[in-house]
Amino acid sequence: MSNPLKHIICTFVVLSICLNSNAQVKEKKKKEGHKNCIHCTLGDHSAQSPYSVSFKKEIPYLITGLGLLGSGLLIKSINEEAPFTIDELNNLDPSKINRFDRGAVYNNSSTARANSNYTLMAGALLPLYFLSNHNTRYDFIPLLVMGAEVYTITSTLALNSKYTFNRTRPLAYNPEFSDDIRTGKTSKLSFFSGHTAQTAGFSFFTAKVVTDYHPDMRKSFKAIIWSGAIALPALTGYFRIKGGKHYNTDVITGFAVGAAVGWLIPHLHKKKESNLSVAPFNYNNANGLSLTIKL
Repeated sequence: MSNPLKHIICTFVVLSICLNSNAQVKEKKKKEGHKNCIHCTLGDHSAQSPYSVSFKKEIPYLITGLGLLGSGLLIKSINEEAPFTIDELNNLDPSKINRFDRGAVYNNSSTARANSNYTLMAGALLPLYFLSNHNTRYDFIPLLVMGAEVYTITSTLALNSKYTFNRTRPLAYNPEFSDDIRTGKTSKLSFFSGHTAQTAGFSFFTAKVVTDYHPDMRKSFKAIIWSGAIALPALTGYFRIKGGKHYNTDVITGFAVGAAVGWLIPHLHKKKESNLSVAPFNYNNANGLSLTIKL
């Protein structure tokens, strides 16, 4: 498990970059929109960001991340259990595991464990797509801030859960694993799957941002983007189960938590649409203002 201080450092560094670069980003932002967009039904759309990001608005998310980190470390200090001894391993009974999860006890695929690290890395790299897109690259710093919030909150939720439940990993029941692995420090940190949660967080965050920037997106592109957002963490979860690291319920919960955070963070940053709009008009040489109210 990574050093929890990395979550604080990551958030503070990204927020600092955002504050220092915000003015430059606004200067570079295109105002006229983009023509011939392959994502959109009508082929063009506004280049304006759908999100509002500022240091003041990020304070609640920063406090949430720090609060979850603090509670996780507190729970760890109070509730952390000692690793298994050999005698304790010999007394573990797989029949006490619910039937839905029990099959994971007999899994031991080193290939699957390696693949789960690769899919996690792929999920973490997904937001780099924002640099290539004609629209999101101008808002990359604010989007990076939101991505850091997704990462921090998801990680600290997993930290709290692991030391609250101290759930025995499937591999601890499996004599095919070495005693060193079965008695390792993380053998009681099964619930919930951090790999799956992080992958889901990044993939749903990326899909949500891309679709928010393209409100008139073609249905085919939207289907591909969201199918990929679902498939990548699902594949990660499958690898974690086949590798003997987690149970079905571990990865299902991790998927749900990561997907919720990844979708919710950009949603909460969306600009509020005003119900009142004012625009100039000219009719029969008469000039004035039109007032429109959405009911």
